[in-house]
Amino acid sequence: MSRLEQGFAAVGITGLVPCVLGASLDVKAMLGAWLAAALFALSLPLGALTILMVHGLTGGRWGEAVRQPLQAMTATLPFGLVLLLPVLMRLDLILPWAGADPATLSEKVREKLAYLNVPFFMLRFAVCAAIWLVLTWVVLRPTSEGSGKAGSGRKYALSLILHALAVSVFAIDWMLSIEPEFTSTIYALCEASAEVAGAFALAILVLAARKAVEVIPGGEEDAALGEDLANMQLGFVLTWIYLVFMQWVVVWGGDLPDEIQWYIVRATGGWWYLLWLLIALQVAAFAGSLSRPLKRSHDGLVWLAGVTLAGHFADVFWRVRPPLFSGGLLGLWRDAAAWIGVGGLWLVLFLFLLRRPDRITWWKREVAHG
Repeated sequence: MSRLEQGFAAVGITGLVPCVLGASLDVKAMLGAWLAAALFALSLPLGALTILMVHGLTGGRWGEAVRQPLQAMTATLPFGLVLLLPVLMRLDLILPWAGADPATLSEKVREKLAYLNVPFFMLRFAVCAAIWLVLTWVVLRPTSEGSGKAGSGRKYALSLILHALAVSVFAIDWMLSIEPEFTSTIYALCEASAEVAGAFALAILVLAARKAVEVIPGGEEDAALGEDLANMQLGFVLTWIYLVFMQWVVVWGGDLPDEIQWYIVRATGGWWYLLWLLIALQVAAFAGSLSRPLKRSHDGLVWLAGVTLAGHFADVFWRVRPPLFSGGLLGLWRDAAAWIGVGGLWLVLFLFLLRRPDRITWWKREVAHG
């Protein structure tokens, strides 16, 4: 490993030590913090997988430019799934319906117990994981085997359908069911759009750190590659903002008590400040993407991608953490430990795969020639 990777490895291991300590003191509180960090780490490869399949279906220079960082992100997907295993072993501490006496649950939740039961939950997670691992195997093939073959369009279209179903089930199980009274038919789309926006922003940051994208020709004669990427990111951010806003409009305008409670939990106490930070980051990402000089500037492109990635981070933390949080402001030490531990180890793997892309595809070639 390079020195940078060794540094992140040290940071990650250092973060895991207080995580173990936190679990020994209060397993439930520690798992709540761990879940938010693990879901963020998994969201990046899931978003990258979506983008790679969309590009395989549509083509375009923008996708070729960010293919390598997206492939490196996608290859971290198995690690993201492994991060969920500690929570999977103690679902009863995170999901209020898991292992609970049905008589203690509300009538609305009891009506959902045919779906919300631990054996069925485990089966759905196994199916989702299997789908994603197969799709990762399909997408991470060497460029020489690229999407120009006949039938590749149908392959990527089918892959996107399976991926959409898996993301929908996963979002319902691992996020919505934390508060089983809450119902939203658009939540999975909100999660998918946030994953794509975050993954694409990180890909832009990696590309901008390696190349002067503001001088590389884009799709139009008077446009640079950086501007094309910024326009793609604007589309992803707009979709994300629109879906999140529409969910709020439907819930608030419909005066739905259980659904409104979901927002109240996240808009009271200190979470109010995080909500306003999230809104500010989304507005900044949208408004900045409307400035052509900013999109044509290297520093401007990095700023836009950084703001979008920070917005995705705040979004995951705001949606997942409040109902599982306890201990007041001092309780945030568990979150700091979880994010440092998970983040450090994920970055080690990502940077290693980014620096050694042959590690992503060598086994594909072995299988092909075996």
